[in-house]
Amino acid sequence: MARANSKTAERVSSEPPITLLYIRRDTDELPELDAGLTTIVQRYAPMVELRPIEPADVDPQYAGWAERTPTVLVLRRGQVVGEAIGKSLPVRELDRVVGCAVEWAR
Repeated sequence: MARANSKTAERVSSEPPITLLYIRRDTDELPELDAGLTTIVQRYAPMVELRPIEPADVDPQYAGWAERTPTVLVLRRGQVVGEAIGKSLPVRELDRVVGCAVEWAR
């Protein structure tokens, strides 16, 4: 029977189950969206992490959108369970999606 070593098990158990993959260009200034995402992450901590990433570092399907406007992918244990596209994302709606993802991750 295969077993994970203790370091692997420790790493996996310490990673938040929900990741907000924030795809945006470093040159974009988006203070309202940044603040909204920070608020969401703080509300659901330690279950949620925010991971900013450049459009060039993601699948072309998402990079195309993110080159034009910021994109947020909601990942639950690495699987996309939600996506939001645009500078004026309704943070209230994104908060609901993240809340549901957290509930399903428990």
